[in-house]
Amino acid sequence: MKDLRGLSEFCAELSSEEPAPGGGTASAAAGAMAASLLAMVCRITHKSKKHEEHWQELEMMTDSLLTLRDALVQLAMEDARAYDALAEAMRRRKVEDSADADDAVRAALGGAIEVPQKTARACARILEISSRVAEIGVRSAHSDVAVAIHLAEAGVKGALENVTINLEGSDDLEYVEETRNDVKDQSSRASRAAKEGLDRLSVSS
Repeated sequence: MKDLRGLSEFCAELSSEEPAPGGGTASAAAGAMAASLLAMVCRITHKSKKHEEHWQELEMMTDSLLTLRDALVQLAMEDARAYDALAEAMRRRKVEDSADADDAVRAALGGAIEVPQKTARACARILEISSRVAEIGVRSAHSDVAVAIHLAEAGVKGALENVTINLEGSDDLEYVEETRNDVKDQSSRASRAAKEGLDRLSVSS
């Protein structure tokens, strides 16, 4: 790295006494790093004449991964904002017993659930792409693919932890059940994709 200031500042924010940015932001950041690593592997592989038959596919995967990376960077910021909005709504309800205050909490809670849901889906999509990168990527970059898989899976699991904890504040039982089912689906999807990617790395080593 040419400049560590950005990473250092981010870690300093995470380690401060402030609750945001927190785990949701870290999960999105993990996913963004995973997408970045896989894009690198695609670009390295694209330089190999031996992989010419996959050049077009590699270009398409690179574009998809960069789009996911940028979305996750944005979600990292949105997660911190969603937490701040929920905290503010909760403080307001403590001093203001009104329907408007209750509505503000419900709206903020919805945002605090929706953002990590989006993070989990993006990370799961990265894991699905990683399986193909593991299959056709250059062998010299296999460790990079493995790291990306572990990071993306951590991103999914971390984001879903936030979804689950925030669901405890919802009084909409139908919504809670529907979202918990989605959490299970996303978790299973991510686990399958991560295993498939790691298995393909093992076979092609």
